[in-house]
Amino acid sequence: MKFAPFLAGLFLAGCTLIDQTTFAPSPEAEPIPLIPVAPAKYDPRTPLVTIDFTSTAPNYKELLRLAVRAALARDGAVQFDVVAVTPSLDAGAPPPAIEVMRTIMAERVPAARVHLGVRSEAAVTAVQVRVYVR
Repeated sequence: MKFAPFLAGLFLAGCTLIDQTTFAPSPEAEPIPLIPVAPAKYDPRTPLVTIDFTSTAPNYKELLRLAVRAALARDGAVQFDVVAVTPSLDAGAPPPAIEVMRTIMAERVPAARVHLGVRSEAAVTAVQVRVYVR
C-alpha cells in the first residue's frame, strides 16, 4: 500500500480541470463560407414524345404506341423516362404521367424499364408529359 499515493498521482497527472473554457467556443474558429450552387439545368435530351394536357382528353395513345414500338425495334432493352412537367411542383406525379406510363407498359414494356418523374418549369402553363429514352 506504499505505492497507492504514487499510483494515484500518476493517474491524476494526465487529467485537466473542467471549467468554463472547456465548453466555450474557440475564438479563432472562423465561419465556413457558403458555396453558391448553380440552379438545376433542364434536361438536355430531346423527348421522344411530348404530350400537352391543356385539353382534357388529348388524343396521344396511337402516336405514343407507334413511338414506343419504333424505340423497341431499335433497342429491345430500351428504358423510358416519363416526366411530368408542371408550372409548379405538386406532391407527386400528376395523373396524366401515370396514364402515359400505363400506355407504355401496355406495349409489353416491363415496369422496371419505365421511370416516372416530375419537375417544374416556369415556361409551361399547363401540364406536359415528356417521354425520353435511355
